[in-house]
Amino acid sequence: MREYVRDRERLEHMVEAIDRILDFAKGKTKEELESDNLRYYGIVKNIEIVGEAAYKLTNAFCCQHPETPWNHITKMRHVLVHDYFQINPIEVWKVIEEDLQPLHDQIAVYLTDTDWEAWEKNEAVIVETTTNKNLEQTARRMKTKGFAVADISDITGLTADEIERL
Repeated sequence: MREYVRDRERLEHMVEAIDRILDFAKGKTKEELESDNLRYYGIVKNIEIVGEAAYKLTNAFCCQHPETPWNHITKMRHVLVHDYFQINPIEVWKVIEEDLQPLHDQIAVYLTDTDWEAWEKNEAVIVETTTNKNLEQTARRMKTKGFAVADISDITGLTADEIERL
């Protein structure tokens, strides 16, 4: 469910979460992180935040920046949240070591190079936001009438997570 245009804020959330992860991991080995449950799961939670923020970006923004693997980022979040029992510490470490700094650098460029005032007036973004609001209203009505989440998802195109949050 995408709210009124908040791409800038979502990108800022991503940068903040990446900064926390890099701070938590600084000077630690993979083995040290794995043995420190609080630090390890703090990192996992912040990777989830990065993925959730990416998921909440407008499609228009993601399409304008195809060099960033938005789909991989959101899929990682889904795995961490829904398949938590299958989290592979090697993959978490790989994300920390290989993916986060380049992503941070890309987002920093987006934050500084985007004309945010113009972006919020972008017709594609406004249409996408309005369409999502209408789909959410339809899903809310269906939910109150007792429709199954799967049926609501099939009709509106919203994910089960989005519907549950309504």
